[in-house]
Amino acid sequence: MDQEVVVLDGNSLTINDLIKITRFGRSVKIGEEGATRIKRARRIIEEKLEKNEIIYGVSTGFGKLANTIISPSEREKLQKNIIKSHSIGFGPYIPDEIVIGAMIIELNSFCKGGSGIRLKTAKMLEKLINNKVIPLVPSIGSLGASGDLSPLAYIARIFIGEGEAKLDNAKFKSSEVLSKLDLAPLELGAKEGISLINGTHVLTSYATHTVFDALNVLKNSVISISLTLEAFEGNINAFSSFIMNLRPHKGQMKFAKAILDIIQGSESLNKQPKRVQDPYSIRCSPQVHGAILDTIEYCKNQVEIEINSTTDNPLIDIETSSVVSSGNFHGEPIGLAMDYLSIAMTELGNISERRVNLLLDSSLSGLPSFLIKNPGLNSGLMLIQYADAALSSENKILATPASIDNISVSANQEDHVSMGLTASKKAYQLVKNVTKMIGIEIYTACQALEFLDNKSMSEALSEVYSYVRKEIPPLKEDKQFDKEVYWLSNKVEDGTLTKLVEQKIGQVFGDFV
Repeated sequence: MDQEVVVLDGNSLTINDLIKITRFGRSVKIGEEGATRIKRARRIIEEKLEKNEIIYGVSTGFGKLANTIISPSEREKLQKNIIKSHSIGFGPYIPDEIVIGAMIIELNSFCKGGSGIRLKTAKMLEKLINNKVIPLVPSIGSLGASGDLSPLAYIARIFIGEGEAKLDNAKFKSSEVLSKLDLAPLELGAKEGISLINGTHVLTSYATHTVFDALNVLKNSVISISLTLEAFEGNINAFSSFIMNLRPHKGQMKFAKAILDIIQGSESLNKQPKRVQDPYSIRCSPQVHGAILDTIEYCKNQVEIEINSTTDNPLIDIETSSVVSSGNFHGEPIGLAMDYLSIAMTELGNISERRVNLLLDSSLSGLPSFLIKNPGLNSGLMLIQYADAALSSENKILATPASIDNISVSANQEDHVSMGLTASKKAYQLVKNVTKMIGIEIYTACQALEFLDNKSMSEALSEVYSYVRKEIPPLKEDKQFDKEVYWLSNKVEDGTLTKLVEQKIGQVFGDFV
């Protein structure tokens, strides 16, 4: 199979696979096993309809209306109606990568054979994904149970030629998009409308991108701490394997090893330490960052289970030909994981901001106040910490758990909801904030290094420092430097700096995550 194509089978999609599609242009293909399961499940639905069996959402209404029987002549209209009636949401549109990610996760879930849609419908979704069609989806409206009804309804509207979508970054009516792709609107069959809008695909797409970005920013924090260590002339004894082995949390051990690997060969850090003990933000960084690494691993496992799950209702058992109503659409597993990740990543930002403060405070660092010559006349990097503190404060609000909330809906039929989309959206934004904060620390540490006589850093850190200095000169006197910080934060976000380091020391955390 062409390496540019990710084959979906319902069971083996990874976070990295999904990112390759949403950010790097890979295509998807329904695998043979997935196609077979889709067709088997559809046959079961059609056989039961021929026998006039009662199936929730197929021959009945939805939610509190589950006891209302729908006549055979109106079953197809029922599937179109649910898409129309559930298309209600507010707020800015969901980012393109999240929408396309949700479509991929939904298609992969169909490949498990639990939903009962037609292969024709799945193939249409495949074509929309590969042509990078992005339905316009409001970001507020989902409670994370029954899955992401509102946003998925906005996505599903394109199947019936309604709503709006982007194609090649231009906005069109969905009917126009279908026409450009030589597709006709679908006359949805029984079960297809509810299958298209029922599931955790949107909140899980947010979660997938968030976990990927969280790991990336944590890798960059190895660089930021190491540069701060160099600038602060810190004591590296706290990172020794002896210390780590006495408290053998996996993340802590991996993080300390990554620090020692990246600073290997540093002249200043391998001499007699200036201090017996450094402040906690340096000395305890393996314990804090390591716990965050453990959190990311947990969340990664939860997300990779979810992207290979069927979260529709009702579900078809293709082995027994039974159709069962259940609650796989409930977003609690991802909602809780994203709240957990939000707390962990807030801590990553908090401890990074403290190291920035450490370098700027001359009474602690021994460096010029705010890392500038002639402080007083010049304010130097004084305000960079203000911006850092503002991001930290915003993160603390975003880290407030969403999954502890509950508002009963559908006349108390759906009396406990996860608020999983809210949890995932917050985590996604929070990680973007922390990415900027790690960029701030790297910027600050590089400026602090200008005041050291000896900058004999390790080979890996020298590579990063030289790369930064090619674009950003040392700050000699006050000037506007916000664009320089933005540029550096972008290099954190796109993984450029970790690639430079990993060319020298190998994978930062090995195969841990």
